[in-house]
Amino acid sequence: MRRIFSESRVMRGPNMWSANHHKIIAAKFDPLFLLDVDENMQRTLSQYFLENYKVTCSHEDTHHCIFDFALQTAGILQGENLYHNLIYPTPGILYGIIEYNVEEAGKEALQLTSDIIYSIIRGEEPLSKAEAIERVKAIAKRYAHGPSTSLIISAARKRNIPINVGPAGYIILGHGNKQRRISAAISHYTSCIGVNIAGNKQSTKKFLESAYIPVPKGFVVTDENDLMEIVPTLGYPLVTKPLNGNQGRNITCDITNFENLLIGFRYANEISNSVIIEKEIKGNDYRLLVIGNRFIAGSLRHPASITGDGYLNINKLVERENSDHRRGNGHENILTKIKLDADAELCLQKQGLTTTCIPRAGQVVFLKLTANLSTGGTAEDVTDLIHPSNKSLAEKVSRIIGLDICGIDIISQDISLPLHENGGAVIEVNAAPGLRMHQYPNKGIAREVGEPIVDLMYEEGENGRIPIIAITGTNGKTTTTRLMAHALSFAGRKVGFSSTDGIYIDGEKIQAGDCSGPQSAKTILQDMTIDTAVLECARGGIIRSGLGFDYCDIAIVTNVAEDHLGLKDIYSVEDLAFVKVVVPQSVKKDGWTILNAADELVYEMKNKLECNIALFCTDSENKNIKSHLEQGGTVVYADNNKDIYIHHSEGRIFIFNATEVPITRKGKAGFMIENLLPVVLASYFSGMQPSHIALALKSFIPTPEHTPGRINEFKINGVNVILDYAHNPHGLRALAGYLKNISGRKLGIITGTGDRREEDIIEFGRISASMYDDIIIRFDRDLRGRSKESIVELLSRGIYDVNPQQSYQVIPDTKSALHFAVSNADKGSYVVICADNATYTLGLTQEVAMEFQNFEK
Repeated sequence: MRRIFSESRVMRGPNMWSANHHKIIAAKFDPLFLLDVDENMQRTLSQYFLENYKVTCSHEDTHHCIFDFALQTAGILQGENLYHNLIYPTPGILYGIIEYNVEEAGKEALQLTSDIIYSIIRGEEPLSKAEAIERVKAIAKRYAHGPSTSLIISAARKRNIPINVGPAGYIILGHGNKQRRISAAISHYTSCIGVNIAGNKQSTKKFLESAYIPVPKGFVVTDENDLMEIVPTLGYPLVTKPLNGNQGRNITCDITNFENLLIGFRYANEISNSVIIEKEIKGNDYRLLVIGNRFIAGSLRHPASITGDGYLNINKLVERENSDHRRGNGHENILTKIKLDADAELCLQKQGLTTTCIPRAGQVVFLKLTANLSTGGTAEDVTDLIHPSNKSLAEKVSRIIGLDICGIDIISQDISLPLHENGGAVIEVNAAPGLRMHQYPNKGIAREVGEPIVDLMYEEGENGRIPIIAITGTNGKTTTTRLMAHALSFAGRKVGFSSTDGIYIDGEKIQAGDCSGPQSAKTILQDMTIDTAVLECARGGIIRSGLGFDYCDIAIVTNVAEDHLGLKDIYSVEDLAFVKVVVPQSVKKDGWTILNAADELVYEMKNKLECNIALFCTDSENKNIKSHLEQGGTVVYADNNKDIYIHHSEGRIFIFNATEVPITRKGKAGFMIENLLPVVLASYFSGMQPSHIALALKSFIPTPEHTPGRINEFKINGVNVILDYAHNPHGLRALAGYLKNISGRKLGIITGTGDRREEDIIEFGRISASMYDDIIIRFDRDLRGRSKESIVELLSRGIYDVNPQQSYQVIPDTKSALHFAVSNADKGSYVVICADNATYTLGLTQEVAMEFQNFEK
């Protein structure tokens, strides 16, 4: 027995099926399927869908009603009334299109619908509506964005910023060199060091203590035998928490005796070798959200709880609470389902309860000791109640830790009073804070938190877009693409272009083969080096999954001619034009489409467009050209002498004679002139001056680039001095590769950057030992939180790993170190100094050179 669909295609951008819906699945109905559906079966299917899904059909053809039922049902299974339609691209062929929000869920919904119809026809029991919905919902939850990510995406869309899923699932906002990446509430600019500090509770406390921010007193313990010594110092009540924990995991609060302290330590020790023991701060649990070092919102968090009704036990009450549609697993929904785990049992035990107890009506039973939303807690907006001093404190904390986006957890008796007045304290700073509590509070005002994050990455008026020029047609589009890319490169743009022979980034081919589809377009648009994209859009990619972008600035349609007809339901040139028009239909309203006036199928596309339209033609007497000019339009053409002009309402502009451009073979290749004309106009619309357009198209030669600022060399007192920006292992390895080619003794003046990881500083020492004969250790002016002794110890560990016999000297001052090295080095040898502040070190080097009165670049 045949299936209802013979094939399906997922559209992920502008497509041939719908001008307004970019996220659709086009499913081809198999007409032979209807051979299995007689009149009685039609009635059975109609009755089933009416009774179970409440769908009806207005089509006169009852067979078509079955297809319509399938589309409607696929929308219902996705949980929404999604757009759907039946389309006849050519006689005898029928497609159904259904919109989706989550691609994988849309495909699952269509498959289940097909399975349901198939089961009914076979006389089997179909999958129930409830189970089908649950399956699709599970797929949607698996692949959908979390609440925080969704809020940021929604805010970005309001600003017309393009959204794409990049490699490894990261969300990319924008295109080319204007793109930004996010991961939940971690922005493109979030500091890795800040995340590391926030991820280590003890490091966070040290940073905050150094700035006199109130934090709980406590210790880090690795051995439970040390607990007895801590209790007298801190006193009860206490809190135990994993050093590197998050989301309230394995935290034990309200510890009032040693037995519970031991239990709490072991519980935290399950996920962390080091456990923090802190004095418990009594008060309410608040979360303050800071974005861009600016206070945005505050919430009062309540631990997970249920309220008794006098009838149900705690198990049943939790089950009822978890049935709330707002609750989901983990972070998939506004609230998180409550788990009756070990934490809950301990919390109930403290209240003298078990899960089988029946609370009295109105009795509030707490199920968690912590108030994290990730453990089922709820939030109440208190933004307007927070004292200005506490808002300023939160902003200061974000700067101290070094996070552009952070959630600051505060325990305070009354947040409307300054923290230092009520004994409150900062207990934690969170990178990638959850946003849902602020946008969807259980009580209070909803706060917009996605927009400030987008504003952090994009200035007002920016939308993260780069110019996109899309080129389609049957013939000439690859040549046109290459000419267009070259012209824009000549104008100083960093161009990425795709064509049928490969993907090119700034003149370099990074991928060979036919790369004229949407995936190649996405590769270019996700390249962070380009500022302009020129994209060849062939029919195959458009038919398969649409365009790889939402809209473009300029589109060129070279021509439409017979090509690959009979494939993928494209049987005529008109069918082919139906596919190609997708490209000009994707042009933004104030953009330009450039059409071939000599090709009637291309010219007729203007009737389906809402953007500015310009025409090109090798015949200045073409009727369509003349008509367009009479209506005040813009055209480009070649006259009888092959002089090329841009002509619009303000007059005409001479560009060059076509015989001057090598690609036209002295004007003998007319089709090359035809390829040239739209490029002339598109270059003009891109802001190029006519004289520059002429120079560009007459050249077609790429130019190399040189990167200044590396390996600056000097001659001081007969010694070769090299100053380089190699301040990390990767940079130092690069410098080592250069020095291998230089003979002579080498002395390295090195240091360890204080805010690097220990292993990075050790590795710096290792590399130094392998490339230098002698070593001097100096120190930067800013040690960045690390002692001189620590830097020397770490560097020496790395040095001795490679060469236990290697000696070194410590000369703290950079200028003194350089002066000593130059004074004592052999003539003709090399002194190499690496610095992360090259400008400052360059000044010192020049001072030393002047002192020796032998400075020579």
